[in-house]
Amino acid sequence: MASSIGTIVDVVLKRRIVLEYICQCKPDKRTLVENISVSRPTVDRAVRELEDHDLVKRVDGVCKPTYTGKTAYELCEEFRNSFQMLKETSTELSSLPLDTDLDKSIFLDGSVFHPPDCAPYEAIQPLDEDIRNGEKIVAATEVLIPHIDQILRQEADNKENITLFLSNSVLDVLLKNQPDTIIPHIESCNAIYRGIEIPQYSLFLIDDEILYTGIYSRTNHLSTIIRNTNQRVIEWAKEMVSEFEDEGALLTA
Repeated sequence: MASSIGTIVDVVLKRRIVLEYICQCKPDKRTLVENISVSRPTVDRAVRELEDHDLVKRVDGVCKPTYTGKTAYELCEEFRNSFQMLKETSTELSSLPLDTDLDKSIFLDGSVFHPPDCAPYEAIQPLDEDIRNGEKIVAATEVLIPHIDQILRQEADNKENITLFLSNSVLDVLLKNQPDTIIPHIESCNAIYRGIEIPQYSLFLIDDEILYTGIYSRTNHLSTIIRNTNQRVIEWAKEMVSEFEDEGALLTA
């Protein structure tokens, strides 16, 4: 039967548990009933409803997803995972201005880390390792956070290609308190831009393959970091880098 978009969404959400098991196990009806925590009549109704909307088919007694059903289930899981990430980051996100330009792809997948909402910060091991192993690192921040110091202190012979986009306030603090780390980078071929305005988040793009997005709490401490590798969010980050290059002033010795 032909199904409207709204109807398919309703059916997938209503029958998600049954559709999930069918997609993963391709069971016969008896196995499905034995492994789903609902009654047999409920399973029967769910399978019929999924069949009616061309999401599931039965072949020789075995329940199998159609390609539409498999795709619908995968999209449903992306949707649920996105909202789980929103739940995990809601405190920080609620403090962002409505016109904040974070790409929604950030919430499609990835991992969320929560450093404590106060200094000193605990290490985020994946971020530290990715920075340490990265050959091309781009970082943009409005707030001075320990990861900038980590980038600046990378061994000179590690051959990193480092680009920093910093607010004027962050650069002024570095020049005053850490001239031994910031000045060599200004004098080197590594690029440092000042005057960047980024509303309450930081970006760390590593080897054009991994993006870390740091979001601050209302007390201006870094309290959420999201790690992504999906191509959509990487392309968004590259576009942001191009905008930062146009906006900022490149420092030279």
